[in-house]
Amino acid sequence: MTQTVIELKNVTKIFNEALEEKPKTAVSNLSFAVEKGGITGFIGPNGAGKTTSIKMILGLVRPTKGSVSLMGMPSSDKNSRQRVAFVSEQPYFYEHLTAYETLKFICQLKHYPKRCIDDEIARVLEVVEMSANAKRRVKSFSKGMQQRLNMAQSLIGNPELIIMDEPMSGMDPLGRRLFRNLFKDLSRQGTTIFFSTHVVEDIEALCDRIVVLANGKLHLQGNVAKLINSTTYGFEYRFENLDYDTFEYLSSGTQNAVISDHNDKSYSFILNTEKDLEKFNGKISAKNIIPHSITPIRSSLEEILYANSSKGAKS
Repeated sequence: MTQTVIELKNVTKIFNEALEEKPKTAVSNLSFAVEKGGITGFIGPNGAGKTTSIKMILGLVRPTKGSVSLMGMPSSDKNSRQRVAFVSEQPYFYEHLTAYETLKFICQLKHYPKRCIDDEIARVLEVVEMSANAKRRVKSFSKGMQQRLNMAQSLIGNPELIIMDEPMSGMDPLGRRLFRNLFKDLSRQGTTIFFSTHVVEDIEALCDRIVVLANGKLHLQGNVAKLINSTTYGFEYRFENLDYDTFEYLSSGTQNAVISDHNDKSYSFILNTEKDLEKFNGKISAKNIIPHSITPIRSSLEEILYANSSKGAKS
């Protein structure tokens, strides 16, 4: 039976509601659920309501209307967060402490067994490739190194769910690759990953599912592969060693095909109407002409997200 680890039902959050200032609706009638396992991307432009939603999920902000549950409990219940870790976009550390001292402090806050603390710190530092920096003070760390330390502290105790707000912000390419591989490893081990981002490349590389916000409202959600596959708008037929007569035969009567000449006797026919596809398939079948390849042409995830966000911005 599938377990729901995050669930929002008809959630609205209005700020300044009781003040004289103009109220601001950050999230409006938002409903979605995250099932246990896999990697879910929480997507939307700046100001879409992602951070506010995450704060409500973590019980840091209460919704004006609706309900939020975490690990099957109301998010206002502190017990809902016992098996959950959070990685913020802007981590705050005591800069005079070393990386080791920072993680030891976190272990103590979590009541981690004293006899296991050193081994656990060594483990999480190795995972984020910072073992050599254990004795360095945090004030000497770059933004990317602070994000690695931020991730390390979230891994203490092997949480079942990790919630992250723009976790790769400010990281260099090596750091981003490290985090991507780490997310995949954690997912394979059964940890549920839920992270906000606006970087399409990260979504395509990592996410099983996405939840898209626009202007504080849910605008799109679903399986990433299915969303991309559902937006096929044409097919490319490629032929090798095609003689001139056969080329003329295939070209004639195909009104909307885009024909590309790659090199001598190598051609592509791109067809994006049902009528042309039916006629073209009839032609190659009648003459027993075998294409070298047939490739579906799909919208990129960026096009899907941009189109949906644009629609949401108008509402």
